[in-house]
Amino acid sequence: MAATRRRSPVLAAVLTGLLALAPGAAKPFPANVSAAAAQDQAQARPAAPLRGAATVTNYTSRNWAGYFTTNAAHTTDFRSVHARWIQPKIVCPAAKDAWVVSWVGMDGWWNDIVEQGGSSARCANGVPQYALWWEMFPHNDIQIANPTKPGDLIDATVTYEPVPKKFRIVVKDLTTGQTLVRVQPCYPDMGGCPRVNAEAITETPLGGNAGDGVFFLPDYGAVRYDHVSVTDTAGHVGTLADAHWDLGHVNQVSPSSSVRKQTALPLGPNGASFTTVWVHE
Repeated sequence: MAATRRRSPVLAAVLTGLLALAPGAAKPFPANVSAAAAQDQAQARPAAPLRGAATVTNYTSRNWAGYFTTNAAHTTDFRSVHARWIQPKIVCPAAKDAWVVSWVGMDGWWNDIVEQGGSSARCANGVPQYALWWEMFPHNDIQIANPTKPGDLIDATVTYEPVPKKFRIVVKDLTTGQTLVRVQPCYPDMGGCPRVNAEAITETPLGGNAGDGVFFLPDYGAVRYDHVSVTDTAGHVGTLADAHWDLGHVNQVSPSSSVRKQTALPLGPNGASFTTVWVHE
């Protein structure tokens, strides 16, 4: 199952508090976000440093909620990202095409490229369908694989292997023992797979009919991401709050209505966990 999506999640307005949001503050980016995003980042007002993180900057997106790591220059910096979460049970809205995915991956914030894998919950004629998936965007869209179910413990890792320059996407259902493994090259249409950020995200895929070019967001309650770790190109392994990188905090907000769709709560005490919470479809 695939969705047609333009993976430019940054419709950013910087907020002054970790969970503060000014109505109408969302600022749309052009389709080619790289230069504009870099300028906006330079103008951003950082939040207070969080447990050792160099900076924490707050953003809004039309389809993402969660956290991403980056460096100040937005250059190649990451090799691997990992997290665990429990697949949430969704409530499907009546007569609406709704979809939510949880994942880890690299790229996708400062560019239109993503290497990722995770779990999916989609409403098909009002009936929830759950599965593991992977994607190398824009080379392909979401590729549905093994079935899963609510309450299963999901473990996902995306790793770049410099020799032979491939991405290893591994998503495990630790409850059932099913494992999705995909080893994918960096395809010619993926801009060199620059790996300028790494993230753990709850997303409403683009391409639906809910307005703003996204699907409706089914009520998933909350997703708690644990054991989040990031590895950079120098081999340093740290949490989201590690001082080796800057941190972006993202809430999903409709750019047309300023309605908040989901919220990423503050990091846990160890910097390796956080929760996203459903707010509105």
